[in-house]
Amino acid sequence: MSLRLLRTALVASIAGVAFPFAPSLPTPTTTSSRPTTRPLFSSESNDDDGGIDNFEEERMNLVRQLQRSYYQDVIPDGDAFNTTLSSVEYSSSNSGTITQPAASLDRSTGRINNLPLWRVGWVETPGRRNCLNVHEMQYTHMFEQILSQSSSSSSSLDDDNNNTPSLYFGHLYLPHGTKSSKSNSKRYQLKTWREELNDADRFDNYDSSSTNETPDISTPTVDRSAVIGCLMQIIDHRRMEDGRLMILVQALERFVVEEIVESKPYGVANVQILLDEEDLPWEKEKKMDNDVVADANYCTYLRGKAVDASFHYHDYEFGDRPKLPVAKNFAKGGDDCDGSEQYISQEDVPWVEISKLLPFAHYSNEDICLDAANKKTASVDESMTTTTSNDDSGLSSSATTTTTGEEFPLEQELWNGGITWDPPPVVSDNVLLRRSRDTVDCDALETLLWLALEEFCRATGFVLPEEVACLLPPEMDYLDIQMAESRLLTLSSKYPKLRRQRRLSYLAPALIENVEPPMKGMRQVWLNTPSTAARLLGALERYDYLNNKMMGQFE
Repeated sequence: MSLRLLRTALVASIAGVAFPFAPSLPTPTTTSSRPTTRPLFSSESNDDDGGIDNFEEERMNLVRQLQRSYYQDVIPDGDAFNTTLSSVEYSSSNSGTITQPAASLDRSTGRINNLPLWRVGWVETPGRRNCLNVHEMQYTHMFEQILSQSSSSSSSLDDDNNNTPSLYFGHLYLPHGTKSSKSNSKRYQLKTWREELNDADRFDNYDSSSTNETPDISTPTVDRSAVIGCLMQIIDHRRMEDGRLMILVQALERFVVEEIVESKPYGVANVQILLDEEDLPWEKEKKMDNDVVADANYCTYLRGKAVDASFHYHDYEFGDRPKLPVAKNFAKGGDDCDGSEQYISQEDVPWVEISKLLPFAHYSNEDICLDAANKKTASVDESMTTTTSNDDSGLSSSATTTTTGEEFPLEQELWNGGITWDPPPVVSDNVLLRRSRDTVDCDALETLLWLALEEFCRATGFVLPEEVACLLPPEMDYLDIQMAESRLLTLSSKYPKLRRQRRLSYLAPALIENVEPPMKGMRQVWLNTPSTAARLLGALERYDYLNNKMMGQFE
């Protein structure tokens, strides 16, 4: 057994439920027919009442001591910050604690290196917020490792001079969750997109159902581990008395798995951030009827700049980072605490208050960061037409956007190989509901979708949440849509409409995802969709279906 796993097992043997590889400690038996067995960690009291509680309390106290020793706050230095691992490599601190490099953005390529992966049986999409209940041993270990990398959960990579790592992890769909990973089935193994592309059996075991509960759903879902996931960021966390973690997170961007760093006890990978087609510089040029033949190398350079620009919008798009609404006397380092961390019980969790923070992320009220973000985006567009000899890309000076090469850009390879696809049509009573594919303009699709939303809200009395209502274009304020009375947020005039449309393309279908089969089980489909326009169109078709059904056209 390696040194890292040996030390992990040592902690696990005491922690029981909190760490991987941990056998559960036996519960002391107390019956009237046999003498009471004294627990391994017992109180000085001879009172048998509460003996088990004392045992558990002392055991968890020991676990916490080991946690504080094992998971120490470690902030990698600048040299280690952008390290890419092609194999399992760990560094040891002076105290002997085994640490892993923090997930970090490589701005030259747009890759996230050393990203821990949370592989579970549901999907997250950009713009969402969730509160996780982490109880499985390997993932408790994973999140403790992430939290140990920084004492602050509000750090950001958007500042070029900030070497404090953001608390990133990857959310990757795995049918049936951990149960599937233990099956050793090939289709549930963690893999890169190239391995998935070259798997001759990738379309075997085809599951026409998006969920096990509704087998009549027909979507292009394969019962396999996904290779496209969602980049997540930890906003806040609390530790529970029983060793579980409660973590508030938000979903930022799409990614595709490029390289596996390790698979056990949890996955770690180097991933490529995927932008929508509308954000790719060479695709913008194609839409302007310019003669562009972009090869893989040139696109890697441009993609890196575009991803860097995209991350600069995060402070505005995800700038509202609330704390978990847990009373101060339970919070770490609160005014009423002595500075030591306090742990909360299940009964102390204010679930109703937490639910008010979900399910969508909130925009910031401060838009000062948009100036730098827009400047970054403008520089990317300029790079498409002119590359100066002083650019750190290493490319020669050129005044043309035409490049040549045999390899396709990553996005084209994913599309050609069926890794990404457009949303499927809606079928009702053998009638195919499909709008014309001639409409690919995001402005036109946004307008049509809002008109469909107005019709849906008027027919159902549905009240749009503030996080969606704020996406209404200013020129469409004439719509008769019922919105939350507490609506306070208005998007900044400096915020690009394309990013507003991208957020709408994820949130609009989320509003109806649990209505009936044509809408259910579609999150991975939206995540795999390569463009904002295709998602807007797919959402529009589903609202058309519901609106027509309510009008009785398909009864």
